[in-house]
Amino acid sequence: MGFFDSFFRRKPTQDQFAKLFVNAARQQGFDAELQYKADEFRLLLAEGSFFNLHNAYHAYCGNKGAERERALQRYVCALASSTQGTPQQASEVRPLLRAIIRNRSAIEDVRLHHIRAEGNDDAHHPSYLPFGDDCAVLLALDHPDAISTLTNGPEAAWKLTFDQALAIAMDNLRDEPDNFAELATGVYGGAWADGYDISRALLPDMLERVPVRGRPVFMMPTRDALLVAGDNDDEGLLKMVELCHLAIQHGRMISPHMYHYEDKTASRYQPRDAALAHRLAHLARVLAKSEYDAQKEALDHIHEEQGKDIFVASYNLFTQNEDPGTSFSLASWTRGVDTSLPRVDRLALVRPDAADDIGEVRVVSWEQAAHLLEPLLAPENYYPIRYRTLGFPEDAQLAQLDEAT
Repeated sequence: MGFFDSFFRRKPTQDQFAKLFVNAARQQGFDAELQYKADEFRLLLAEGSFFNLHNAYHAYCGNKGAERERALQRYVCALASSTQGTPQQASEVRPLLRAIIRNRSAIEDVRLHHIRAEGNDDAHHPSYLPFGDDCAVLLALDHPDAISTLTNGPEAAWKLTFDQALAIAMDNLRDEPDNFAELATGVYGGAWADGYDISRALLPDMLERVPVRGRPVFMMPTRDALLVAGDNDDEGLLKMVELCHLAIQHGRMISPHMYHYEDKTASRYQPRDAALAHRLAHLARVLAKSEYDAQKEALDHIHEEQGKDIFVASYNLFTQNEDPGTSFSLASWTRGVDTSLPRVDRLALVRPDAADDIGEVRVVSWEQAAHLLEPLLAPENYYPIRYRTLGFPEDAQLAQLDEAT
């Protein structure tokens, strides 16, 4: 048995996990149509819907033993919930309504699926409330075994507007008592473990009751982690960021930013301490890389199927000696190549075979390049933002750009 124990503890490939997941679903009685798309790492369901396997795979590989099996079963339950019939009576749905916070990339992923499957996003009409500049508040139904996201908002049969349904969902969240546990000195985390921990970030009165030093500052690194510290506690804020770095290793990332409430409106909190700001900025780059990597994979498929020769540049992340204070992102822009660029810290401007004083590769800051080369960078309708290149800088323009150090 030792050999087999060792085999099943190893990290499976994506294809192996997909087979494992489908088998687990069948064993649980899920008999609906399932078609595995290896190039997208997702399961295609009936009527054009789909179920991404990335989160389940990440959760499975990030755990061991019994926790692995529990993680697998949670996502199998989520699959089953995604195909459940939606209640058609408002009286039935009211106690099930919940508010959830998701990164905007989750909504964008659905839009790109429409573009790939149908050639356009005409059928994509999400219904959500913006939260900061990177998140969205959506409605969901709280089933016994899983959460069903209502990307398109309330059903017409309920005769509820989005705002009315959201108010009901918020009241349902308030029905649960406060439940914060101190994770480190000055840092508290939501301990409900019901799938709606970060949803409590929508309840400023609840955050105000957390016994932190000063006004509450909160973070939502993953779907299951709501962290709170005080704005008069720099050490607590730094510990909170460190806990975020740990959390993103085991969950689907939501936001790398600190937030606080001003006049009942959530806004970004900017830390005073330079070391903390560097650590926070590095966390943002880690999340941005994850988002851009997934986006690049989807766009490469779309361009290939549509016969478009567009180079989707990668978001590259670098550090020196693993020091977050030195991290920066970089993308390449090559002369003669139609390119879609991510928003990065530095650009590598490449002129193949150039032999003058400017050099074959000139690395410059994004801020300076975006200012001087604005006519050559057209914003694209993607999240996170990308820029389509319209030609390449003239040598005289390149000479005006300072080399990044």
